[in-house]
Amino acid sequence: MQVLSPRTRATRVVRPVLQRLNAHMPTRAMLPAAPPARLYGVYRAANAPRLLHLLAALGPGVRPSLHALDAEHRELARWTASVGAGARMPLLQSLADAAPPEPDEYVLLADDDLTFARQGPSAFLRFVAAAGLDIAQPAHVLGSHGTYENLEVRAATTARQVGYVEVGPLVAVSPRAQRLVLPFPAEAQMGWGLDVVWSGLARTQGLRLGVVDATPMVHHGKVGAAYDSEVERRLLDQNLAELQVASPHELSVTLPPRWRPWQRRAPWIVDAGDAMSG
Repeated sequence: MQVLSPRTRATRVVRPVLQRLNAHMPTRAMLPAAPPARLYGVYRAANAPRLLHLLAALGPGVRPSLHALDAEHRELARWTASVGAGARMPLLQSLADAAPPEPDEYVLLADDDLTFARQGPSAFLRFVAAAGLDIAQPAHVLGSHGTYENLEVRAATTARQVGYVEVGPLVAVSPRAQRLVLPFPAEAQMGWGLDVVWSGLARTQGLRLGVVDATPMVHHGKVGAAYDSEVERRLLDQNLAELQVASPHELSVTLPPRWRPWQRRAPWIVDAGDAMSG
C-alpha cells in the first residue's frame, strides 16, 4: 500500500477545488481577435467526433489540413488530404509541405483525442497571441492524461511562461517560431524529445514557451499507448543529452510572473506591439 505524505494528500484534495474556482473566475484580459491559423492533424475514424468538436471550438479562422490513419471520416472529408498508416511527425510534415501556412498564420498541431474542458468557442489562440507566446499549449485539467504536473491548470492564472511545452496533444506555434521549428527533424517519428529541442530554442533564441490555464483541455488518450514507447524514449534521451539535462521534469517549470485574471495584459508584455510581434 502506498503511503502518501500529508502534503501530497492535501494537494490531491485542494487542487480539484482550485481548478473549479479557476474555471469560473472572470478575466479582465484584453484579447485581440483570434489570429489566423493552419491546423495540421492526424486522426483515426473512431475519434472523428472529438476532432470535430475541437475544430468547432477553435472557430472558422482555423484552416484544417488532416491525415486519416485508417479511414476517411465523411464529416472530415473536405479537410482530409491523405489516408494511410504512418508515424505522426512525418505525416504532419507532409501536410505542412502540401499546404504551407501563410506568413501571418499560427500553426496548430492537433491529435484526435482531446477536447477543451469547457463547452463552446475557445479563446485559446487569442490568449496565445495576447501573451506573445511562441510555442504554447492549453493546461491539463485534473484527470487529463498528461505527464508533467507543472502543465496542470493552476488556480487564479490566465497564462504563464514555462520551460517546457509538450509536443501534443495540442500545441500552437507562432509565425516567428515556425522559422526555427519547421520543418520537423527527419528523425522525429511520434515526437518524443522534439519538445526538449523546443526548450533549447527558448534558451538560445528567446522563444516564449507557455501554458494557457484559462482554456484547459482534457487529453483522453494515454501517453504512448498507440506506439513503441521504447523507440521514442531513445530519441528523447538523445535530445536530453544534447541539452545536458537528465529529464524533461527539469525543464517543466513555471517562470514568474504569472498572468492573473485581474490583470488586463500579461505582465511580461512591454507594450501592445510586443504581443503581436513575430
